[in-house]
Amino acid sequence: MPNSENHNTTVKTSKSDGFKTEESRQLQEKISLARKDAGLEVETKPASHLTGHARAVRLGTEFIAAIIVGTGIGYFADMIFGTSPWIMLVMVLVGFAAGVLNVVRSAADMNASVEITPDMDLGPDVEDDDGSKN
Repeated sequence: MPNSENHNTTVKTSKSDGFKTEESRQLQEKISLARKDAGLEVETKPASHLTGHARAVRLGTEFIAAIIVGTGIGYFADMIFGTSPWIMLVMVLVGFAAGVLNVVRSAADMNASVEITPDMDLGPDVEDDDGSKN
């Protein structure tokens, strides 16, 4: 009688790898290491790595978009209820607050995802001379 146990070795490794067996994942890692050793494959930075300019544009866009959305909702609410310009003014302020909150959250996420390397200047160190006289 055949064994009724399921010997499926398929595991979910990541979204980009899909479903693969453990053996094929190990083989893929060996091939990748061999390519790196031979100089055929160069490690690149992750796609989520943003330059300073890209970060500034993202934060600015999120801030302005929240204000525009708040203003638009207020404008159309004023048209419906005939309360011009009061709901729009309130919604501009709500959009401003939402924009600030979005920027703070995005900046915190960006700062948390930064990989600190030894060549980075993180500001004054304990042994740095700040020029003050004690």
